Amino acid sequence: MKLQRPYTIRLYECTSNGKLDFSFLLNYFMETAAVHTIDLNITVPELLKRGFTWMLSRYHIIIDHYPVYADTVNINTWVADHKGFFSIREYSAHGMNDEIIAKMTSSWVLYDVKEKKIVNVDENVTLQNIIPERAINDSFPTLPLPEHTDHHMEFHVRKHDIDINKHVTNRVTAEWALETLPFEITKTHELAELEITFKGQAFYGDTIDSICQIIPNEEQFIGIHHIINNRSGQSIARIRSQWKKGMAGIF
Repeated sequence: MKLQRPYTIRLYECTSNGKLDFSFLLNYFMETAAVHTIDLNITVPELLKRGFTWMLSRYHIIIDHYPVYADTVNINTWVADHKGFFSIREYSAHGMNDEIIAKMTSSWVLYDVKEKKIVNVDENVTLQNIIPERAINDSFPTLPLPEHTDHHMEFHVRKHDIDINKHVTNRVTAEWALETLPFEITKTHELAELEITFKGQAFYGDTIDSICQIIPNEEQFIGIHHIINNRSGQSIARIRSQWKKGMAGIF
């Protein structure tokens, strides 16, 4: 089954031009999925009692346009596949006239907290009402690494960055990548597409390197990002972002 939830955009969820900030769109998707796990009896607190938890492995989001302050956005989510080592969850965001303004596909793994390893999802979590429909047809190929560094920033993991699994939340990892792009690009271009593969974890007190290569493409830009944990030297995430010329907001 699909779950739909409405969200009315609040002022503090907007960028300086009055459009919904990407991070809050991502929050809408994740919150709707969390509510759906209640209906499916597979919430993180329930799984932790059994020694498991959900971890986001990969996602791919495409944004057609951003809604603005006071608009209502309806978020749909459903499980499209659930077998082997991955559970595939889909999302769509609908605007005031029910048009699709954004869509996302994601891949989740079931993690054995005690054994510290990924386990088979369908052998450990029974799930009904699977809808074999993809929002984005993506087989999640390997994302590239930057061939050189055009921009670099360092971040420190704050208490505010930690989620229920006690590591850095996936939203913050994307923000580390997006923040590295120069303001000259982000003030005239909007994020239109983002793909991310999570490779490792970061915890409170860690220092993070965010490396970015910029590839111009006519009036668009592509960012190739790598997020690295300085403490362990471990790769945290590979990310590819695509930027298009932005439209004027309401402010």
